[in-house]
Amino acid sequence: MSTFQLISILIIALAGITGGMFPLRSKFRKGNTGVLDMGNAFAGGVFLGAGFLHMLPDGLDNFNQLNTGIDYPLGLLTVAIGFVIIMFIDKGFSSHNTAEVLDQKQQFPTILFLVLAIHSIIAGMSLGLEKGFLSGLVILIAIIAHKGSAAFALGVNMIGADCQTSLVRKTIIFFSLMTPLGVLMGSFLGSVESGHTAIMFEAIFDTLAAGTFLYIATLEIIAELFENNQKKLSKLLLILMGFSLMATIAIWT
Repeated sequence: MSTFQLISILIIALAGITGGMFPLRSKFRKGNTGVLDMGNAFAGGVFLGAGFLHMLPDGLDNFNQLNTGIDYPLGLLTVAIGFVIIMFIDKGFSSHNTAEVLDQKQQFPTILFLVLAIHSIIAGMSLGLEKGFLSGLVILIAIIAHKGSAAFALGVNMIGADCQTSLVRKTIIFFSLMTPLGVLMGSFLGSVESGHTAIMFEAIFDTLAAGTFLYIATLEIIAELFENNQKKLSKLLLILMGFSLMATIAIWT
């Protein structure tokens, strides 16, 4: 494992724990969502840019290097699989049968945790498999841009569901370790496999991560932001700023 990956693990874990614990310390009120919305708007642009401009083309390039000889868009199929996996976890667990098992008030935090945890592991594996510094930096920026606010949202929802403080703390710590776990898994796969197999793993997890990033950006962040009519122009500008940041970094990657 490289020094960059070790530093990334520490930064990501710290961002998650800090963001998730904040609602416990600040006596957060649901009405004070302005700053969170602005941060999410920027993060949504970063996720959108990272998915479209970095992970997707990188993954497709790696699939092209595999020379499978199959006239089929395997890379785009894998992107779609990543998108659908997160969509199924997000929407599929909201069924009537699930509501009978879980208390209705605590259902959404559970679903939110599952969606964010699976996404975090896939994104972390993509970072762990990445060999280039600048490409890895792009993924790291995208993860950090949303990790703290995602943990914050998870903490707020758990508090709103009247979860015990000790359970909130444990869940936030566990969630914060999901991306570092993915980094470790990706780094391990990259170290034990080489050549054709390493390219295959990187291709799969780059495109899976692209699909999850695009889902989180469009349907979990941006769509929800514009359900509130306040400061729509500011939100749009911040989304474009986040996307532009990823476009600018793409010049050197």
